[in-house]
Amino acid sequence: MGGKAAYAGGCLCGQVRWRASAEPINVRLCHCRNCQRATGGPFFARALFEAGDVERSGETTRWASSQRLHRLSCARCGTPVFAEAQDGPWLAVPVATLDDPTALSPGSHTWVSRKLPWTLIDDGLPQFPEGA
Repeated sequence: MGGKAAYAGGCLCGQVRWRASAEPINVRLCHCRNCQRATGGPFFARALFEAGDVERSGETTRWASSQRLHRLSCARCGTPVFAEAQDGPWLAVPVATLDDPTALSPGSHTWVSRKLPWTLIDDGLPQFPEGA
């Protein structure tokens, strides 16, 4: 894969791997209920890439968390590894699946109207009540 950027990551057991050859479109923390439930955490820290810039390997399971978004997890260990948009050529990967999770930093918070009350946001990043 060509390009200047190279980000790589994978699931807990190593069966699923991914590699992005370009910079992400954005990196955001999403506090919506779908992301909370899908990740089991208070928000989804994700990097959004053009789907064509991401190579993927390994067996995944797929389910629709909404009409717009399919979630993919490792078929072996269950780690959520991708969120695939159905309305465009975009693929989100959890920042925590990066081999170097410090390589990308979030630029904003979305769906803060749904954030859990004990989640404190004091990082100075822009906050959007719904999608950005």
